[in-house]
Amino acid sequence: MATIQKDSIRALEWPKFIQLAGECALTVPGKNGIESLLASENWATDLAHARLLQQETQEIIPLLDRDALWGPLAELEDPTSALDRLGRGAILEIVDLGLLRKWIYAVESWTQVPREEIHGLRLKTAILNLAEPFQPLRVLEKVLTPEGELSEKASPKLFSLSTEIRALKKEISAVLDHLIKTFSQKGVLQENFTDVRDGRYVIPVKISSQGEVDGIIYEASASRQTVFVEPKEVAALNNRLRQRQNDFTQEVFVILTEVSKQLQPYGPELFGSFNILIHWDQVHARARIGRRYSGKAIQVTEDRTFIMHQTAHPLLWWQLPQEQIIRNEIDFGDGALTLLLTGPNTGGKTVLMKTLGLAGICARTGFPFPAIDTPQVPFFDSFFADLGDPQSMEDHLSTFAGHILRFKETLESVNEKSLVLIDELNTATDPEEGAALGRAFLETVMEQGAIIICTTHDPHLKALAISDRRILNASMAFDETARTPTYRIVLGVPGRSRALETAERLGLPQRILDLAKRYVSREHIEFETVLSQLESNLQETTRAKKEAVSIREEAEKLKREWTEKTNLAVNEMMDKTRQKLRRIMEQAQDEVRTSVKKLDELRSRKDIDQTRGKISETFSLTNSRLESAVSEEMPEVAEALAIHRPEVTDTSLLKPGVQVRIPKWKSVGSILEIKGSKAKVSMGNIQMTLEISDIEPLTLGELGTNTGPKLQSLQPPKKSYQMESVAIPPSQIDLRGERLDVAMSRLEQYLDQAFRSGGLAEVTVVHGLGSGALREGARKILKGLPYIKNYQDGGVGRGGAGATVVEFER
Repeated sequence: MATIQKDSIRALEWPKFIQLAGECALTVPGKNGIESLLASENWATDLAHARLLQQETQEIIPLLDRDALWGPLAELEDPTSALDRLGRGAILEIVDLGLLRKWIYAVESWTQVPREEIHGLRLKTAILNLAEPFQPLRVLEKVLTPEGELSEKASPKLFSLSTEIRALKKEISAVLDHLIKTFSQKGVLQENFTDVRDGRYVIPVKISSQGEVDGIIYEASASRQTVFVEPKEVAALNNRLRQRQNDFTQEVFVILTEVSKQLQPYGPELFGSFNILIHWDQVHARARIGRRYSGKAIQVTEDRTFIMHQTAHPLLWWQLPQEQIIRNEIDFGDGALTLLLTGPNTGGKTVLMKTLGLAGICARTGFPFPAIDTPQVPFFDSFFADLGDPQSMEDHLSTFAGHILRFKETLESVNEKSLVLIDELNTATDPEEGAALGRAFLETVMEQGAIIICTTHDPHLKALAISDRRILNASMAFDETARTPTYRIVLGVPGRSRALETAERLGLPQRILDLAKRYVSREHIEFETVLSQLESNLQETTRAKKEAVSIREEAEKLKREWTEKTNLAVNEMMDKTRQKLRRIMEQAQDEVRTSVKKLDELRSRKDIDQTRGKISETFSLTNSRLESAVSEEMPEVAEALAIHRPEVTDTSLLKPGVQVRIPKWKSVGSILEIKGSKAKVSMGNIQMTLEISDIEPLTLGELGTNTGPKLQSLQPPKKSYQMESVAIPPSQIDLRGERLDVAMSRLEQYLDQAFRSGGLAEVTVVHGLGSGALREGARKILKGLPYIKNYQDGGVGRGGAGATVVEFER
């Protein structure tokens, strides 16, 4: 089974896909992890595991452009060897320390990503499981330079030795420069430069002049024309340099030993954190390659059904321009076990079959798949593919024998969770016997519960789907006008092989084609004619369906546009009306405040009555203005209001002395007199003439609970106010930092609530100093409210001039 499954995976071009996916990984171990998916033993072992891999891929897709996650991972080498040696107590090399620091930098970068920006549960959990990298990073930063080399400041002794070594080299260089200048004038040097042999500084001397230089010969050139001499003038300096270099090497060993010892306790947590990053680098690679072909995470199901909208083979994105890739609608399963693909040669049958096979593998390995929405793919635990020509001279197998051997191996291992792919069922043998053998093979495999995708040109097998509901016919469509395949699948209908049309399109001589047509049997011609008619009818139905869909989409588009425009127009009209009504109400409020304020100041009965009349006139005028504004701006609304305006059915209840409700003013009053269709109503000290249709008699319940009209507060002689059941607000309001209009609106609402609650004798308004606009605005409002007894600056300890203490009239 292992051998045939391995060959099947290769036939589906999985190695090529994995090669491309590996190029998307950022780290070396990430690439190795992707490459390990070449072997099926590294795939998900069950449905739950497969779904988990797809979930991780789905979480990463929206984060592919987050440089904070992926930038630090770029080109990181495998840290496993260094961590293994660290765990065994070995001394790490400088290059190992540099590599570990790079990985720790990556861990630190991941831990700094804001948690609220990570929405995937699996990824968020992984980041939370990363070890805090501060301590091991601090150990490494003390001994390494930014470039990853050992720092001279790793220890005081190392710094001292480094300084002395530089000084010695400088001194040796100065001495040698003088010697070269001197010997060069004498003509004893082969070249005017110094060299290093066996760690000691030397000069190149002509072999014929070696007696002219007093020193030790360390080496001769290959040509025997030059000897490298250490002059006696630098011998002592070279000895000191060699000693200091040995001391330096020893100190480096001491430092590396100490650093390795300090890092060893952190080895396990570093190993765990690095593995988390490596794992998510592999997930990133799966998501990254999926972006290339617009892939979506797969919904792996227990159902034996493929549902993939607008799908295609992923490798086509590396072979064709995107606009030339033909996508297909796949909806296969739901009782059918075999998808029988027919149609013209070079029509795309094999590519489509490979597409479904590759989708099954991607479902188990966490890779997304091309589709416009979530593709649904069954979980398969084994794959068997018979693609291509299996003949082998080495094994003495003919094409037919090769097919039979693969059939035999498949039948020995297939089960209800297998996917079987067969290209050109019933080939390389007698058509009659081959059809019988192919049918027997299909039926046997279906009895095992496996899913089969196969291609064929055999008419016997095409007709098999008519009698066996487990088999679904499908064909690759053909463009009759252009005489070329469309590479689109058509489910439910078998297709013509069109061998002669294909041969003609590929340039076979016409005389051969004409001769071939004479040899085609009448039964075959009749069968092909029926299939042709089916294809024609289907194409007509498809065109009609596309036109219907297009018309529906256009209608929905027009509906959306009309709704948007209507909503926009209504909103504009409502805003305009709302603004006009607000201006009318504000004007009426200003007039009423002014009149109410005068009531407190007036003393003569005549003046009070005149002011009352003016207030009544203001209410009536405001009512008319409101109705006029609504009629002008929203005539349909005004008409509806007029139609549904409540009418008093029993006018006999309305008579002088009867208490009534005035809905439009949200108040109550008492009828003074009635003249025709109008009634004079008293609301406290205010008298108004209203339409009878604007008033309603109070019910017995309302009469029992009514304590008087809400406008009693306008009676200046009594200075009494009706308290309502209102929640007591805080005794202070802070308006600092707010816009003037917003602050004043808040202040009015606050004062009204504070007064009506009855629980506060005074409150404090904090407005600050600033430009003084808030203070002046607050004072203006306080002057106009009838229930304000007094107000003054806060004084010492109460905000000074930056606050106003307000006292209510009780």
